[in-house]
Amino acid sequence: MKIYILTDMEGVSGIVSFDECAPSSPNFTRSKRLATLEVNAAIEGILSTGDHEIVVFDGHGPGGIEFELLHKSACLVMGRPVDMLFYMDKEQYDACMIIGQHAMRNTPFANLHHTFNSKTVISLTINNHLIGEAGVAALRAGIYDIPTILLSGDRAACDEIETIIPNIHTCEVKKGLNTTSAVCLAPEMAREKIKSSAAFAMNHMSDIKPYKLEPPYIAEWVFFDSKELIPYMNKDYCKIIQPNKVQIYAEDMEDLIKNKLWGF
Repeated sequence: MKIYILTDMEGVSGIVSFDECAPSSPNFTRSKRLATLEVNAAIEGILSTGDHEIVVFDGHGPGGIEFELLHKSACLVMGRPVDMLFYMDKEQYDACMIIGQHAMRNTPFANLHHTFNSKTVISLTINNHLIGEAGVAALRAGIYDIPTILLSGDRAACDEIETIIPNIHTCEVKKGLNTTSAVCLAPEMAREKIKSSAAFAMNHMSDIKPYKLEPPYIAEWVFFDSKELIPYMNKDYCKIIQPNKVQIYAEDMEDLIKNKLWGF
């Protein structure tokens, strides 16, 4: 089988501050190493179930994977810019895993919670469903009938994905105390747990359906600042309904995620 792994950094055990996720931080190299080794653990779990092809997409904005440490059996989609389908439309995958995931903004007891941009976005809803980055990733996979079978991250992120994807497998590697503190598993234990969870997910994916919402679609961004609405002005698929809120209309999920959601 061919497996797609989407990565992020804020849900990795041992990373608890936004500063640690930024290239300007002296801890950023450490953060990349921790994130990469958790991804490698998932790859090892996948490979323990058979000879599979694995594509990793580095989903952390400035890059979150230490390329030289990546497991030799995977290839990596890295660099920017990329279109918002995250390479998922280029090949046929059998399943998707999300590693290092955080919860959506304003989730109680969530470490490093945010929705795409911690400085600009208050919330995102699609068809009245409050949704975070994990949900959008699962919707992206669902366009191509790919089930999202595993998520690793903090407890709040696991709870979030379990509410929208029945039977999905999750792996908690830390438990948030507040935005910038968490109880973290030791790195080796976190990796052992992810490896085991990935193997289990591979062997028990038959009851997991691709995540989809019924069309038509109405997405709604709420921003902190009205200047974030500039890309949506004078677009026939948008309606600005408050000084910091815009509604976006689409008939097709691929078009919504690739273009309209971002004001393209």
